[in-house]
Amino acid sequence: MSQILVISDNEILNQLYITNLEVYLGAQVTLVDSTKKAIEEFKKSRPDIIITMSNINGIDAASEIHSFLATVKNKTHLMVIGNPGKEIENIIIVPNSYNLQNMIRSCAQLLGVTAKDMAEKDVPQYYPIEGHFLSKIKEVPCSVYMQMKNGEYTMVAKRGDLIGQTIKQFASEGISNLYVNSLDRLLIINIISTSIVDFLKNTDGLETTVKSEAVKVGFNFAAASFSESPAVTAEIMNIASACTKVMEEIVNETPSLKKLLSILNSQRDGYIYTHSILAAFVSNHIIKRVSWGGDSHIEKINFVLFFHDIMLAPIYLKYPQLKYEEDLLFSDQLSDKEKEVVLNHARLAAEVIVTYKRAPIGADLLIKQHHGITNGIGFAIDFKDDISPLSKIVLVSEAFVEEFMKSRDEKPEYVLDTKAILVILNDKFKKTTYKKIIETLENFPG
Repeated sequence: MSQILVISDNEILNQLYITNLEVYLGAQVTLVDSTKKAIEEFKKSRPDIIITMSNINGIDAASEIHSFLATVKNKTHLMVIGNPGKEIENIIIVPNSYNLQNMIRSCAQLLGVTAKDMAEKDVPQYYPIEGHFLSKIKEVPCSVYMQMKNGEYTMVAKRGDLIGQTIKQFASEGISNLYVNSLDRLLIINIISTSIVDFLKNTDGLETTVKSEAVKVGFNFAAASFSESPAVTAEIMNIASACTKVMEEIVNETPSLKKLLSILNSQRDGYIYTHSILAAFVSNHIIKRVSWGGDSHIEKINFVLFFHDIMLAPIYLKYPQLKYEEDLLFSDQLSDKEKEVVLNHARLAAEVIVTYKRAPIGADLLIKQHHGITNGIGFAIDFKDDISPLSKIVLVSEAFVEEFMKSRDEKPEYVLDTKAILVILNDKFKKTTYKKIIETLENFPG
């Protein structure tokens, strides 16, 4: 059996890499989270392939492992995920950390595994689907199962069954996940996403609250799909495109930030979704008042705000008491690996979006820059002019929303004080280009 050693400290990617390498290549995969542990493991197992993230905890992991391999007489292949900090000879580079197909194909070539071999590999029999998403389907297109306490699976619905009441019953019993046969996975995802998109495309005449609920479902489905398998690109793009249009409808139908927040609060939406919709409202106001703004910019920013924090969704779900990204960074509850995701979430999301051919041109750049850092790693303290004008609008919009939400947290009866917030923003953003954007908010409808 082939041996593959993976060096990664990214919790989102770890399980994806292990599962895909084991399932498609039939390899034995060992995971470590540092170059030091990798060298120790290498001495024990002498793997056929080492796959490492280019940078781990600020360390040039690719160079370290390459230098180590140069000291030992071994035919181990080195694959680097992401772009190495410097040029390295005789390595395989997979620039995008979410391009699983490229990684699997490259490993297969190194190991001599053919497409036929991969097709004949055994795959896990069952695939989990959240009941909340299954409830969007009137009739299930395949058999649905529940996992029993003893680990066995029992069928709870067959093809063509109405499953809505069953899901409600399970939800009341605390059962959130159901399962389908892995061979039916793409079928079920396609149908769920199609049903969501169909609803989002027919929102004329619906109340703003209903539209917001629909966009929230779309966002949650996209977030769940990202954390489980970024490979379902077509479905996620369809949902994102539909949600982007409905987000614009919601913004245009809502007279004030306060009214929009009351709608979102009534639905008990998560922080990321609430923050994104409010930021869309503010950025819409700004774009209509800058001389170069247009409808295409509004659509692009809505798309960016739909995806920009999506990598944080699993963390916010795990720690619902935490709201702001600074809370995540300084919280003792998060592990070091989770904090790495927080620091890198802009870069990670941008890497996924760049692989989507139907994404708006430049959306990946805006996502990468939405914290004022050109490489998408960390958070800017001194906001410079080396990012795009649309990125600056996203930055100012998010900063405005964050100040508003913090004031609401401290005093629920708080009434928007635009002048006070603009004083804070002008102090935060020193450059003239930012201040011109901030000026457009002087008559903002609170």
